[in-house]
Amino acid sequence: MVQKQQDKLLSQYRKGFIMENTAVAKPGLNVNIIFTLDIEKETADVRGAIIYDINGKDVTLSQTNPPVMEKHIGKDISVTYLIKGKNDASRYGFKGKVVNIIKDYNVSSSKTVSAILVERDTGSITYDLRMHYRVKPKSNDASIAIYLGNEKVTLMDISIGGVRFCHKKDCPVEPGNIIKVFLFIDGHRFPLDTRVVSSWLPSNAGRQPDLEHVRLQFLNMDKKCSRLLNGKILAIQREILSKQ
Repeated sequence: MVQKQQDKLLSQYRKGFIMENTAVAKPGLNVNIIFTLDIEKETADVRGAIIYDINGKDVTLSQTNPPVMEKHIGKDISVTYLIKGKNDASRYGFKGKVVNIIKDYNVSSSKTVSAILVERDTGSITYDLRMHYRVKPKSNDASIAIYLGNEKVTLMDISIGGVRFCHKKDCPVEPGNIIKVFLFIDGHRFPLDTRVVSSWLPSNAGRQPDLEHVRLQFLNMDKKCSRLLNGKILAIQREILSKQ
């Protein structure tokens, strides 16, 4: 019996369902549920959630905003999360599918909430947010802009999953923090919650020493914003390709 249990654990480890402590997903961890991205069809969906419980391949997540519905049951998704190291944070993720919507999940003895049950199809692997196609808007492109508070920042590149920009370093941002930005697309204004993936100052003091570089991950993009941003990315991509 002991040998069978050891063989089972070894098999699960090899498949990635049991990870080293440095990469393991745990209850209470903030994650992102990523539905399939298709730039040509202008569809994408990235939603923030929290891990409630993990039981083998079954992962219970908090409901998202907008909510995951019964129509999503059976849909393939990716779930990603950040693990902080000594000097930086690494992103891991796994593939899976939505298998159930739990309407009355017990988060405490006196409270029930809606939750999402996901079945993992793979183990956790390192995950790159740049799986989303990133483009660099022209510096004089007034049709797309990001504001951090009242400050219009300089866009370096943008995708459906996040943005990289530089701004004045006298208002620094800290990696891991959740901050609000405003995304403007063709006159439409969208307030977005974002997670600071990283921030850094140029290594060469003679090169833009007064600017801080920041990479953000979008957390709560609605369908209209997603559709407009995908359309804008596609238009920029086509313009770039036409000049090559």
